[in-house]
Amino acid sequence: MKIVRYAILVLIVVLSGCSPAARRNVAAVATGAAQGAAGASASETGVAKLMIFGGMDHKTYLGCLNCSEYATDSVFNEYGQHGSRYSSESIWNHYSEYGSAYSSYGACNLYASDPPVIVDGTGKFYGRLTLNTFHAQLGAGANYYNWLKQSVCESN
Repeated sequence: MKIVRYAILVLIVVLSGCSPAARRNVAAVATGAAQGAAGASASETGVAKLMIFGGMDHKTYLGCLNCSEYATDSVFNEYGQHGSRYSSESIWNHYSEYGSAYSSYGACNLYASDPPVIVDGTGKFYGRLTLNTFHAQLGAGANYYNWLKQSVCESN
């Protein structure tokens, strides 16, 4: 229903001859509505989408940390690639290098030297997702420590 309203709004703006800047703003709102309909709760609330990347040079996308469980890339979507306990690109898989208690890239490793990074869409760095509370770059990762320990890493 939201998408239909925004599509009508976009059509009205385009037909009424608004400035290019006004059209871009409407397009941004419409895009945000479409993403929200797809389950991207971070964009719905206006909060930056926090993503985690791991592995060598942090090239492997491990999912969205603050998206709805219905978002396809959410770490909370147990049926998605990043929320599955069986996916090789999931912190939930204790046998993968990203969820392992023994891998230097593992979020569940108490001594991880290069655990996953937390960044937003602009590349702004927020910290590391890790149980290693002594990591120099823990930053906002400290906010996720209890969840990581009790929910993600509990059986490690």
